Order: sequence, then C-alpha cells, then structure tokens
Amino acid sequence: MSQSKTITTRQAILDAAVPEFWSHGYKGASVRAICERAGASSNGITYHFGSKEKLYQEILDQFAALQLQQTRSALSGELRSQEEFRIRLEVFLTQLLETYLTNRETLLIALREFEQLPPDTDDSGLSELIEVNNSLSNFVQNAKDRGFVREDVDTSMVAGTLLDRLINQARYAHTHGHFFGVTTLDPEYRAYWVRASLGLVLDGMKSRA
Repeated sequence: MSQSKTITTRQAILDAAVPEFWSHGYKGASVRAICERAGASSNGITYHFGSKEKLYQEILDQFAALQLQQTRSALSGELRSQEEFRIRLEVFLTQLLETYLTNRETLLIALREFEQLPPDTDDSGLSELIEVNNSLSNFVQNAKDRGFVREDVDTSMVAGTLLDRLINQARYAHTHGHFFGVTTLDPEYRAYWVRASLGLVLDGMKSRA
C-alpha cells in the first residue's frame, strides 16, 4: 500500500469511527461498521491503529492536541497592551468555539469519557486538556500582573467560566437553535456571541484605575 493511500485510509477510519463511538459508546461501537463506513478492509483498524482501543484513544488525543495547539497560538508570547489582551482573548474564543462546533461529536465523546472517570484515575491522559485551562488562566494572570485587569480577579475562575461557556455553546448548539432561535452554528451569531461574552467577562475584570 502506498504511503498516500495509507494516510488517506487511516484518516477515513478516524472520520468513520467518531460517529460510531458517539452513537454506540466505546463498548457498543462495531469495528466492522467503522471499516465499512471508511471503505477499508475488515482488518483496517488493526493494521493502522493496532486495536479498537488505540483507535479510540487516538481520536481523543488528536482532539486534545488540537485544542492545545490553538490555545498556544493565541495566548503564548509577551503581552504588551490591554488592547492586545482583548484581541488575543477574542481570537482564542473564536478559534476554540469553531473547533468545538466542527468536532462536536468528538467533543461529546470526550465529555462523556471525562464524566465517567473514577475519582482515583490517572490524569495523564488529560494533561493536554488541563494545560489548555492552565494556559488560559496564566494568560489572564499575565494581564493581571500588568495592571490590565483588577487585582482581585480570580484567574482560575475566569478560565473555568470561559471554557464552560465555550463547551456548552457547542454541546447544546442544536438545542439553542430549536428553543431560542439562535445558535453559534450560525457564523454571524457565533461572532456576536464571542464579542458579547468577551464584553461581559472583560467588564467584570476591568481595572478600576
């Protein structure tokens, strides 16, 4: 099998596995159904990933890595002004919300997985997701150190609030559209939601100086 064919088939299996895992859960997902949907041979998962378990973990790992990559691109580096703080925070919110909406089923799989974690679980598999939260908290702390936000702002609560709002907008995007007539699936409303959410958070953090 050529390298390009291998890459194409591998990605097709990943794409096919997401709806199968979301609809049926890890245990109920059918290896045969995934391979048929991907147009791959019956041993495609074993050949490209080694096992169903490793395929499942690859989906979660890629999703976590994508979030971390976007977080670093928006929030890393020196922070020079309050306006730059606002702009970079808006970029972060926009990019991550679009990622969550584009990969909504993967997000829901990840949320279901994390909700079922036992209390004493090893959190090594969550390290990248934890780093997203920590990076956002550190970014707000950086702004706080430079006097761009109030001294009494709890940076971890700001980070948690923003991430919770992002996740819920993607998680309930279809429900919002049905009941409220607006949804972040609409690009225009998504842009408005980001600006409005940012305004609410920044007004609450605004320096009194």
